[in-house]
Amino acid sequence: MTKALEKIMKEVDLLPGEQVQYTIQGDGYFLGTAPILKLIAVFQAMITKLTGGHIRVFIIATNQRVLLANSIAAWCGFRRTKGVNAIALASVAECGWAKATQMCCIHSRVVHLETKTQRHTLVIKKLKDEGLRQFVANLSAVMVANVQGRTST
Repeated sequence: MTKALEKIMKEVDLLPGEQVQYTIQGDGYFLGTAPILKLIAVFQAMITKLTGGHIRVFIIATNQRVLLANSIAAWCGFRRTKGVNAIALASVAECGWAKATQMCCIHSRVVHLETKTQRHTLVIKKLKDEGLRQFVANLSAVMVANVQGRTST
């Protein structure tokens, strides 16, 4: 568990019997898959970090729900935003991942999660294809169980 995940987990209240199954950290600076856009995002991240800020985005899958957690800080905490959204497992309609490659070596990976009411897309940091496949397999099992148990909303 990274320090950023530990900090965001302090903002999350787990339900009785709830256990974290899978976590993914997103890239809050993403501008696009082109090399120049990725370079600009790295520059923005560096400036934000030098001024005492951060952008952290997480998908946390538990055995009872999916949580979307984010934390944004600027100027050493002078401006701060934190949020946690809970999504019922029964409302998960679709999940998937994609990988874009530019110039044979610059990769961008995206996870999307669609519920009955909204679609969430998150660019992923520091996670390889195998981790993304595991995440999609976990949520796919949830969707299949929802259909078989007729618990989907």
